[in-house]
Amino acid sequence: MESSRWMPRAGWKKTNKAVGWVALSIYAFSWLISFDLSRSAESVFILCFVIAWCTEPEPSVKWHKVFLLLLAFVVLQTGVYFFAVERFPDFADEQIKAARHFSKLFLCIAVAWWLRGSMRAAKYLMIVFLVGFLVSLAIHSSTDEWLAAIGGRRVDFGYTNAQHTALYLSLVLIMGGTLLARCLQRPARGIEWGLALGMTILGLVGVVVTQTRAVWLALVIVLTCLLLVGLVCLCKQSLRKALSARSVVVFITVASVLAVLGYSLAPVFEKRFHASQATIQALEAGDIADIRYNSTGIRLHTWVYALEKISERPLTGWGGESHKPLIDEGPFPDRVKQRFGHFHNSYLEILLAYGALGMLALATLTWMILKGTFLLLRSDKRYWGVGLLSTWALFFIVNMFESYLIFNSGMYFYIIVGGVGMSFYLFNEHDRAKVVAR
Repeated sequence: MESSRWMPRAGWKKTNKAVGWVALSIYAFSWLISFDLSRSAESVFILCFVIAWCTEPEPSVKWHKVFLLLLAFVVLQTGVYFFAVERFPDFADEQIKAARHFSKLFLCIAVAWWLRGSMRAAKYLMIVFLVGFLVSLAIHSSTDEWLAAIGGRRVDFGYTNAQHTALYLSLVLIMGGTLLARCLQRPARGIEWGLALGMTILGLVGVVVTQTRAVWLALVIVLTCLLLVGLVCLCKQSLRKALSARSVVVFITVASVLAVLGYSLAPVFEKRFHASQATIQALEAGDIADIRYNSTGIRLHTWVYALEKISERPLTGWGGESHKPLIDEGPFPDRVKQRFGHFHNSYLEILLAYGALGMLALATLTWMILKGTFLLLRSDKRYWGVGLLSTWALFFIVNMFESYLIFNSGMYFYIIVGGVGMSFYLFNEHDRAKVVAR
């Protein structure tokens, strides 16, 4: 009698879990293919998460401190909203949309709820996320565009702009390189080699032809750090065990292919670096006021202005969408005001929107994600841990030069990739053996 009373509830929980997984899969896959489809799946997924949270039997998880962090951030947003509406009445509706966009970063908790510290589920979601981008790239790009890009023309393949395309492709490069390193270290099947080489070459060519210097800088830093870490690990192993004849041959072949690609695309690098020489010289001389409003100059001028505005409201900021009216009020040429409505720096955007308190809340959320991701380094899935941490390192660097977090590109990355790290933080924090077992 007692068991039958609970059967409908168990059935509802299973149904909710299945529907939630379908919605999450569609959400992760369609983020760049169909915005309407992605938004619909997001609504269903959030509803399923609320139901799952209400029926969560473990109190330590259900009432985790991350939910207090979410509540504190929403309270901050509410308070800042009233100021922003009064200060910028023409942007009242946009303030609500921007606040919702920032609070969506906490959806990584909902993603974590479905993964529940399972490495198998995390792999599945990351593959769906990556395949979604590759399908969208196939839809948006064409052979003519790729040929023009290799010939030296900067392309964006139909995304927001070339900088966002470069971010996506740099993530493909890092994940491909991570898989390639795993193939070099352990016996791998032909399909794994093909996938690793294909992703690495696509990512390398893609980040070159999109001609985004911030991504190049981030990749140089990240790959240099990875190389140093790899050399240290290599020194800790016996030379015979670490370097088999097959591994050496494969490594030389791969390095040669990458070197040839880099040499053939060298004119693209020279073109982009030459374009910023005058700005760098003026900056070295301290003549910021005389810097032209080119790609780098716009960033420098708006950053200086943003710091001034942050100093006026350092704790709570100006509101989620206040970057647009602030730029309109700024001492910039009309062409800059008409073309740009953000400050090309996610950290400045957060400080302008919600001040030091908002930055502290999001930094704490990010630290929880990273803490969970670090657990993978101490399991047999360390290659995934290295790959995910490398993507985070790249993401932190490029956000210094572009406001990715106020666009869907940065938000989706944070929610999906962040959800993986958050899942291990919430569900495996006190039991690291589970990361290996699941």
